Amino acid sequence: MIMTGCQYSSAEQEKREIELSDKKLPDEDFLPEPLNIVSLGDSLTQGVGDSQDLGGYVPILEDSLEERTEFGEVNILNYGKRGNRSDQLLKRIKEEEEIRTAIASSDVAVITIGGNDVMKVVKSTFPSMTFENFEGARLNYEEKLATILSDIRELNPDISIVLMGIYNPFFIFSADVKEMKMIVETWNASGEAILNDYEDTAFVEVADIFRQTDQNLLHTDYFHPNDDGYSLIAERIEKGVIEVLDGGSSQGDD
Repeated sequence: MIMTGCQYSSAEQEKREIELSDKKLPDEDFLPEPLNIVSLGDSLTQGVGDSQDLGGYVPILEDSLEERTEFGEVNILNYGKRGNRSDQLLKRIKEEEEIRTAIASSDVAVITIGGNDVMKVVKSTFPSMTFENFEGARLNYEEKLATILSDIRELNPDISIVLMGIYNPFFIFSADVKEMKMIVETWNASGEAILNDYEDTAFVEVADIFRQTDQNLLHTDYFHPNDDGYSLIAERIEKGVIEVLDGGSSQGDD
């Protein structure tokens, strides 16, 4: 009986091994693909105002995307640099090999740029600034942004691009700076129009986040977002990333 039991176990084991070997491996699509994102731009990408100095919206976005079932590991490389204007970001894309390599190997590029272009005009004209003071700078911004997008696509023709709009950090002083809302809207319209010339892109509006709330969303410098502000920005950018990867476009509600 002992010998019979051993023979039976051996036969069953062999049968089981054959059955396992006959099973098909899951399709390649069964396991979600990793998602690689490169974040480019100014202090809003760097995360200035983040109380823990972790990178502003970037780690929030990374964690949120990883919770989604359609992606595997999510990797975001952060190349935000405080004070960058559009001309300076363009120069970095052209000259910094690390950034160029990151763009070439990423699925999505998220860009925050333009706020410092506006601030340069504000600093040189305040408090007597008018809408006309910003027109020359806006045309220059349009030219630089178009070249930024073109250079990114030259490095990686398949990369999707999400551009975050600028917001008005002076809304708490709106009684003194009456034209800033119009200026921000005009600059965002320019950015969105240029982006629309390229496929697989999304423009993400955030100006309304800061304007239509009683909640304090700004850092103590009254210019950069605080933790709550970055959290709301991350939500908008996530929508942009998802929709552009699905072949759509994303625009914030205003």
